[in-house]
Amino acid sequence: MMICVYMGFGLFVLIKGWYALSKTQSIGIGILLILYAIFRIYRVVHESGQKDTLDELIDDKENE
Repeated sequence: MMICVYMGFGLFVLIKGWYALSKTQSIGIGILLILYAIFRIYRVVHESGQKDTLDELIDDKENE
């Protein structure tokens, strides 16, 4: 859910701007928020695949 919040707020700041920031600052913050959301997506996907591998390793050690 937070990934959607970061992505949505990043797009909002990038497109509409934020009243307290200049145009350059709005673009910078928007890009950073979008990049952070992409990083969080990568972590979720990477950790879910790694968890399966760890579960398999634990099962293999228990079966020995």
